Amino acid sequence: MANSDLEIINSMEEYMQNFLEKPHHVFGNMPVCPFVEKARLQNNIIYQVYRFSTHYNLHSNSDLLKLIDDFRASLSYEVMLIIHPDKQSMTLDESKQFAERLNQIISPTGLIAFAGNANDSFNIQGVYTRQAPYIHLTIQTEKSIKIASELLLKTRYYQNWSAENLKYVGFPRN
Repeated sequence: MANSDLEIINSMEEYMQNFLEKPHHVFGNMPVCPFVEKARLQNNIIYQVYRFSTHYNLHSNSDLLKLIDDFRASLSYEVMLIIHPDKQSMTLDESKQFAERLNQIISPTGLIAFAGNANDSFNIQGVYTRQAPYIHLTIQTEKSIKIASELLLKTRYYQNWSAENLKYVGFPRN
């Protein structure tokens, strides 16, 4: 792994520690992302620094889909974070479109991808939860996302979310 890759990963981990893992009153005094600290500390996140774009060919033999398939087959990790090394490589719409294209391919395997972009305006009462320092894709199993969100429904985590916020993240579920 190149030195610059380690710097990029370290930058993302600092963002996790200094923002996502910190309790916030908007989230019922729970962390912005309640599960990231445990996953990080237990080394359940695999980091990949990888260039992707809206023009990237997502054929079954592509390097990106091989990385994702290796993650899916692994029993060692719960989360895959694919980080683009160029902070300006994609607009917010382009990163969301890429995640949508990717989800069409990986969803039958039980995985889901979320795009992260510093320009994402999604927020809960002014707390911008998706503005990481690098454009990235977070890949997890749909099952783990559903279990985690169902657990959070039993807490005060969603107390300040608007109906629009909840709909954006898939609530109510069918």
